Amino acid sequence: MSYLPFSTRLASYLTARSGVSPEKEVILTYIIEVLIINLLNVIFTLMLGWVLGVFHVTLACLLAVILFRHTAGGAHSQSPIRCAFITILVFPIMGLSATFISTINATFINGLSVIGIITILLSVIILAPVDSSAAPIISDSRRAKLKALSLLIVCLVSLVLVNLSISSWEGAREIQSGLALSMLWTSFILSKLGHRFISLIDRLNVPKVRR
Repeated sequence: MSYLPFSTRLASYLTARSGVSPEKEVILTYIIEVLIINLLNVIFTLMLGWVLGVFHVTLACLLAVILFRHTAGGAHSQSPIRCAFITILVFPIMGLSATFISTINATFINGLSVIGIITILLSVIILAPVDSSAAPIISDSRRAKLKALSLLIVCLVSLVLVNLSISSWEGAREIQSGLALSMLWTSFILSKLGHRFISLIDRLNVPKVRR
């Protein structure tokens, strides 16, 4: 696997200072690479949301999905860079979609919210937590804990949706629509169809990073 030059140099510097083995240097390089890509991932996603005028909705969608991802799991791309591209594209588009949906009547938005809640609740009950071959969940107790936490997050996000539906705040409808779409997206990446979609993305040719 090829790494960004910055990741390689920083890992090499930290390894030299700490005196760890070359094997651990490879692991450290990978950790630094993932952290950098994820940080840039969030920054560029929010920047694009800001440029498109949907920063707050994009942020709300991103936070909601991150909460679900850390408990319910879901399909993961084999490449952090591909994963970053998906995030940078999907969430601002979700923000734009939510902004458009917010212009429709409240009945439609509330209906979408109910669909989102029911869909994510069933997905979590039936499928979560969804692990990956790279990070399998071996412990039954951990699996049960993650499912319980996922259900708790479903309840919390649902309560936020209910409060937004009766709120007089000007941006409430946009955030409500965004959270509903976030639930639907999370349900999608938990499903087999979502896994097939990510597998299709993984099969696309992406230029390798040269050191």
